Amino acid sequence: MQTTTDTPASRAHDSEPPFQPRRWLAPTLLLGLTVVLAALWLAGVLPRRAHVRHLEEAAVAQTTTYAVAVATPGAAAAELVLPSSVEASQETPIYPRVNGYVKRIITDIGARVKEGDLLAEIETPELDQQVSQARAALDQAQANLTLAKISYDRWHELQKTRVVAAQEVDERKGAFDARKADLASAQANVQRLEQMQRFQKITAPFGGTVTKRFVEVGQLVTGDLNDTTRVLFQIQHTASLRAFVNVPQSAFRAVAVGQTVGLNFRELPGRTFPGTVVRTAGALDGATRTLRTEIQVPNEVGELLPGLYAEVKFALQREKPPIAIPARALILQTAGPQIAVVDAQKRVALQSVTVVRDLGKTIELGSGLEIGATYITNPTDTLRDGMTVQLEAPALPVGQKVASK
Repeated sequence: MQTTTDTPASRAHDSEPPFQPRRWLAPTLLLGLTVVLAALWLAGVLPRRAHVRHLEEAAVAQTTTYAVAVATPGAAAAELVLPSSVEASQETPIYPRVNGYVKRIITDIGARVKEGDLLAEIETPELDQQVSQARAALDQAQANLTLAKISYDRWHELQKTRVVAAQEVDERKGAFDARKADLASAQANVQRLEQMQRFQKITAPFGGTVTKRFVEVGQLVTGDLNDTTRVLFQIQHTASLRAFVNVPQSAFRAVAVGQTVGLNFRELPGRTFPGTVVRTAGALDGATRTLRTEIQVPNEVGELLPGLYAEVKFALQREKPPIAIPARALILQTAGPQIAVVDAQKRVALQSVTVVRDLGKTIELGSGLEIGATYITNPTDTLRDGMTVQLEAPALPVGQKVASK
């Protein structure tokens, strides 16, 4: 029978914990394996996909037939359409000139009036009393003048006999002149008040239509106040209308005073109303780069009303017409508007272009496409620079028109 000796060394050996594997080893191995697989995928799968995509695009290019056309300039005669609205050729608010109460109203909104027609009357009792007082003062000044003249004439005759001194005659002469000045002042005051009395009758300053009325009978009105709350009527001259348009910088040279334009209204379809350019601002607006232009529109019959929205059409004659292409030929991508141009070897070249005007089905280009260049009219998203494509007709030399099937 063996006896186990319990020594300090054996006790220390028994107290050590059992062996445990390192916990960080497994995640590290998993992460390394993932990185290796990702690198293999990037090195093998992505190039393969790119190659497959390139083959698909080449296949599409070989199977898709593209229509082509030759770039030609647009028509020399063009039409510029600008938005606007018509307004009265003359419009003014009418204010009271005297203080008083509205005695009666002759016209109302919608009434057509002529120049000088009576619109309303104002009762002015205070002004009437001032006129009476001024007339009495005028009579008094006239009487004083008569007395001063009689006195001066007498003393002037007495001076001839040397009965009175020359100083006394001069005093009578000065009093006579002063009374004449008093009479002139009184006459001017009476004329001023009588002219003020004429403003008791509110008349139309020009022929037109009463579009607004702001007073009622018996209402107190105050003159000499240019305030919007003091307006009595508003009149617009509607026999002749005007429209303002902002002509863009690219077309300002085609606008001239006396030029005839056409106006179209949605409420009157199928009809074009003539207008005439009467004036321009003479300078481009620095913010919008446009030319402010005024157009006069006859409206004697009264078919048009101020405030109608209108489309103003200018007939333009261009010296160098821009190139016109179908709207479907334009390629819109992140690089901006482009055109797919093909050469005699049927290779595609994407060229950036500048759009001048979008006319819906047709687009006018300012730059980027030369006259006579052959371009694709039905491009697809798969077109790339240098790609060889199949055309509806054999590629022709530059400047020749492609025959359509």
